Amino acid sequence: MGDLNYRDAAWLGIVVGSMVAVMATFIAIFVSGLDSPEVTSSLRSGLVAGFTSAVVVTTFAYYRLRETTRSGRDLGAIREQEIVKVRAILAIIEERAPDSEGDTWSVEEQVRRDRGVLVVDLHGLDAPSAAALADRLLERRSDLGRLKLVTGRGEATHPGSADPGIRPAVMQRLKVGAQSAEWQVIQKSSSVTLRPMGRAPTPKQWLGRFAVFVVPMTGAMTLAFRDLAGTGMEGQGMTFGAAAGLLMTALLSGYRDRSA
Repeated sequence: MGDLNYRDAAWLGIVVGSMVAVMATFIAIFVSGLDSPEVTSSLRSGLVAGFTSAVVVTTFAYYRLRETTRSGRDLGAIREQEIVKVRAILAIIEERAPDSEGDTWSVEEQVRRDRGVLVVDLHGLDAPSAAALADRLLERRSDLGRLKLVTGRGEATHPGSADPGIRPAVMQRLKVGAQSAEWQVIQKSSSVTLRPMGRAPTPKQWLGRFAVFVVPMTGAMTLAFRDLAGTGMEGQGMTFGAAAGLLMTALLSGYRDRSA
């Protein structure tokens, strides 16, 4: 979320709302029957669902941006400091990394930021060094946030492939220590992402978020279900929409901070 600005957040809400509107319209058409579809009412239902989704997504994105920027922190400087910190933590691994034909694993080259995510590329390490790197990260968990470890696929496919023993060695260490370190391990074919489980909000933070979210979300849901309920059922639709809006607001207010 820190890579977005307010314009991006608005476009995110518009895109999500448009997608929901299209899907909801088609679903309503199918429900009404393909022999004599109610196109007008289905289109209205789709627009209402899309508008509600856009409001919810945009409100949440704007609030997250506000939380990020109101502290006045320089995100660019913070990210540079994070890279420097991780390089310093892993400098000991560089000292023990194998030297393969003069090409030594270096923190300056292998620790970088890619699309906003801090990446540690393990290409160039052997299995014992990769295991030591995983142990080092777990040991210094309090100084680290989200990390992506590029491990390779665990099989030698060409001369530039990572040591096939790297991935099993890293996964073995993470299976033992990641949960206690409050890291969620997300596996992909050639990488492993360590995502912080996050801190639950304090009661004060929860109330602050609820106060911000409750009006736009509950209002949008109330109006949406009033229209969706149809003629003669407006009152029941509004009641259900208000209850659903309050429930969604309560759930969104409890999201965990995964930045550390």
